[in-house]
Amino acid sequence: MLQSHPSVKTAVCITKSLNLVANFARLKQTYFMYKYLILALASALVLTANPASAQDNIDSRLLSKFSKKELKALDAETLNYWTFYLENSFEITDLPKEKGKDAVEQTISLKSLDKKAINVFKLGLEPHEFARDYFLIEGTDKMIIVLPHTEIDQNFKAQ
Repeated sequence: MLQSHPSVKTAVCITKSLNLVANFARLKQTYFMYKYLILALASALVLTANPASAQDNIDSRLLSKFSKKELKALDAETLNYWTFYLENSFEITDLPKEKGKDAVEQTISLKSLDKKAINVFKLGLEPHEFARDYFLIEGTDKMIIVLPHTEIDQNFKAQ
């Protein structure tokens, strides 16, 4: 008889409504917890995948100086330096017209003047600490200037 009373029915409805609201709040909290957990896992996956993808994009010219094992062991900064070094350890420029081809004593044969195609390691173009080296490029009126270590390092830090 008590349950048929309108105030008891109202109290039961209110209690059920409060339980539904509480359950909804717990579901919402659980949803956000799972959402953040998935986001954290995805971030961890991306962060751990980046070094591997950086290692996959290694310039093949570096294999003339390093073994695959050595390249994989390089940290990102060192790998960036050697990749920078490949195209920024030298300059290709016109011979000075007033001095002519006799101005440069050493000559070098290049298949291409494209910096991306030149492998300084295969060519044996080792820079000095402070001095530049100049080579006449055979069959052209151009020369290649090998920059010193100090200048390469300065350019790398300035990029």
